[in-house]
Amino acid sequence: MRALKLSAEHDYARRVCTGEFDASPKNRRGCTIQDLSTGSGQSASLDDFPAKLRHFHNLRNLNQAETMPKVTVILAAYNCSHTLRCALVSICNQTYADFEVWVVGDCCTDDSEQVVGGIGDSRLNWTNLPQRIGSQSGPNNEGLKRARGDYIAYLGQDDLWFPWHLESLVSTIERTNADFVHAVTVLLGPDCAPEGSGAPNSRRSYAQRWTGPSTWLHRRAVVETCGPWPLPGALIEGVDFVFQRRAYLAGFQFEGTGQVSVIKFPSPFWRIYAQRKNHPQLDYLAKMQLSPNELHAQLLTGMAVAAIRSKEDRRIDATLRALLAAIHWRLVDWYGMDRWPLAAYFIWRRRRLERRARSLRGLLHSGAADEPPGVRNGNL
Repeated sequence: MRALKLSAEHDYARRVCTGEFDASPKNRRGCTIQDLSTGSGQSASLDDFPAKLRHFHNLRNLNQAETMPKVTVILAAYNCSHTLRCALVSICNQTYADFEVWVVGDCCTDDSEQVVGGIGDSRLNWTNLPQRIGSQSGPNNEGLKRARGDYIAYLGQDDLWFPWHLESLVSTIERTNADFVHAVTVLLGPDCAPEGSGAPNSRRSYAQRWTGPSTWLHRRAVVETCGPWPLPGALIEGVDFVFQRRAYLAGFQFEGTGQVSVIKFPSPFWRIYAQRKNHPQLDYLAKMQLSPNELHAQLLTGMAVAAIRSKEDRRIDATLRALLAAIHWRLVDWYGMDRWPLAAYFIWRRRRLERRARSLRGLLHSGAADEPPGVRNGNL
């Protein structure tokens, strides 16, 4: 009987993930403007119209105030509807429900709009940029213009949130009175063990350590003070790292939740645009819906085992490379990566890594078997 039950639950989760069955809540707030008649059974005269119109506006403003979301989630999308559905389902399954979502297409030409509408959740909104920017900066800035929430969160179109993600972020930012909080993410590759990414160590700061937008929650004041996301150009690092770095250097308080609540599938590792079938998000989302705690424990165990093996198997040459890398970054942090001549080097390095990453994602055809860029690129 237990086997039959698990089989039925797995089939249910698969149908939800693929859109065959709609399990998302509809019109959760239930806020609709009621009939504006006087209740006397008499029709309103023309003389009563201005008063009734004012009454209508008062009710509408009250309704809008009541339904103003606490959190706005921004999801930048580009022609990846096969993973977009999984990301959106993971948002709709959050235990913290007071949010709106703006899915902003970077001039998408696929069926992403139909995927957003097909989920059937009134909190999901879609818009598409008329001209392609080629970076998450454009969609994110458009989402910020439309955002109504006090807090701003982001999710990559090929990443997943555990159900407690938003709840832990909101709890942390309100408990610590911080301005910018983030979770711990698990990086998953097709042929490697899970790897964790979170807060910087005691020797580094958020001006040197990338955390990843899918883990973030920040106050609106961060954008009002630091400005919108930078457009790609003469930047020393990826646009997300530059946005984070600006916020930290502006004096905003950063805090981490200390909880693993994000699964990230780096697109260069998975060639997300070249592979339209058998993407891993579907399987992980099904496991997450069946038993999120069990999946969470499996990923934590995998990271722990990988860390132990890496420490035991480390050879002398690997240790020396790690030592040289540590010395390199300590010197960079001391001198300043945005000062000449290091700034010119990092701009060249970022552009080179971005070209390689685009090829690996499947956005460019290339015969070279390039290695994936490092996490410091910030555009995975």
